[in-house]
Amino acid sequence: MAEGGTGGVATASRMAGSPQMFTDWDEIMNDIVHNKDITELIESPLESSSGIASDSPTWLRPPSSSNSSLSTYKFRSSSPDTDEARSNRLNPGYASSSSSNDMIFDSAVPQHFLTHEARLLSKNYAYSPIVAGAAASTLTPPPPQQWRDSPYDIILKKKGRMWTSIANLPDEAMLNIFSYLPTNHLCRCARVCTRWYNLVWEPSLWTKIQINDENLNIDKALKLLLRRLSYETPHVCLTLESMNLKQCVRLSDKGLHLISKRCPELRQLELNGCRNITNNALCEVVSRCINLQHLNVTGCVLITSISLTPEALNQANGSHNKQIFLRLLDLTDCPHLDNVGMQTIASYCSQLQYIYLRRCMRITDTGIQYLANSCTMLRELSVSDCRKVGDLGLRELSRLELNLRYLSVAKCDMVSDIGVGFIAKYCRKLRYLNVRGCVAVSDISIVPLAQNCTRMRSLDLGKCEVTDAGLFMLARHCTQLKKLSVKSCEEITDEGVLAVAKGCKHLQHLNIQGCHLSPDAYRTIKRLLKRCIIEHTNPGFC
Repeated sequence: MAEGGTGGVATASRMAGSPQMFTDWDEIMNDIVHNKDITELIESPLESSSGIASDSPTWLRPPSSSNSSLSTYKFRSSSPDTDEARSNRLNPGYASSSSSNDMIFDSAVPQHFLTHEARLLSKNYAYSPIVAGAAASTLTPPPPQQWRDSPYDIILKKKGRMWTSIANLPDEAMLNIFSYLPTNHLCRCARVCTRWYNLVWEPSLWTKIQINDENLNIDKALKLLLRRLSYETPHVCLTLESMNLKQCVRLSDKGLHLISKRCPELRQLELNGCRNITNNALCEVVSRCINLQHLNVTGCVLITSISLTPEALNQANGSHNKQIFLRLLDLTDCPHLDNVGMQTIASYCSQLQYIYLRRCMRITDTGIQYLANSCTMLRELSVSDCRKVGDLGLRELSRLELNLRYLSVAKCDMVSDIGVGFIAKYCRKLRYLNVRGCVAVSDISIVPLAQNCTRMRSLDLGKCEVTDAGLFMLARHCTQLKKLSVKSCEEITDEGVLAVAKGCKHLQHLNIQGCHLSPDAYRTIKRLLKRCIIEHTNPGFC
């Protein structure tokens, strides 16, 4: 048992010569979850040798008032925990000769835990019940010179008030504190004491997992975490709804297969930068996690399509069950995504409302047509830097009419006044439009856009052929405009910008970099828009 607790004697002796403690996430996961004594002595409820599936290990449940000596918790002794035994553990020099059996605790408890626990007794007040099961009998204290303050006591000393400790906080307060901690910090807190261990694994704290470490063996970490979270509900984590694994570059299909099997209630999955995952694993996730609504695979360069697995299709009874109910899908920087992949995604994900396809260079107007025909509830779309998307694609998007609220076609060279004209005519509830770098866009489309889309909040016209005439219409009709960029619009003068400053009084951000404006115009803008952030490149404006 002395060697069984990898988080115990072995870890303490290994870390004794290291100036940094508990900085290796892999080591922390190994110490907290993958203990030898747990993996060998504690069995899964469904793999119990007794054959009774409902028999769960006692260390999974909160300590009860029972006097049973059966306990496999790594911080518990095999005998009842009395105050006398506790006093002997905390103060070995004053141990009585009759407490030899209670000293079994020392062989199972990590040495770093004992060194902290040995300081729990504080001056002039009773110790806090850190170890579950401690009795309320009178404790014989050691000589006064041996009393020390706890190393993790939080002193809240104020005038007229007594000292207190974090150990005296109720469980509700501790759970509230733990709820703000990321996953790795929660696992560190589990090492402090028995009470914290039990509180950390409270299911309400594990509705979300956030691990963002490019050097971590994330497949192993997920295996250990999900296994621990699945003890009370064998094989599944019913409380887990959100998982953020951004920049976990070592995540593989093996990790995604585990997520698909253990997390049926998953609603949000962030996989930014996980460049080793493939279509097969991702399709298994969306097929098994039927409640998944938010999927971000930005930078996953091997992803070319998303669909249901053949097994899921065979089990589907009707057309409704053959759908993936995603609401948000981010495929930014997936360079191999093409029109065929877009057709598959559009056919299976017809409930999409938000989709982002930035820098998916292989997508053309045909792919946008598939999207517009199938995803009729689409509200936001970004095809920035998709240089093969042009006016035909925007004409298809205009069929969404009043549903479309957000559109970005920045740096789409093939977009001109014709395509923007279709959007201005039919999508009258548009709130955000980005046509930055579309040099073929001019006042011809901006004027009807200002007249029809009067609810516009953000507009980026950088490097477009816009003049004062277009700004006059914006100032007259788009009075609720909050963000406007006319960066490098060389034909704009003082009159156009001043008209915007007077008409759009709610502006919060104005970009006039590269515009030929006078210092007087800048000072007037600054006076009219006192709360507006103004970006400029003219040193005379400072």
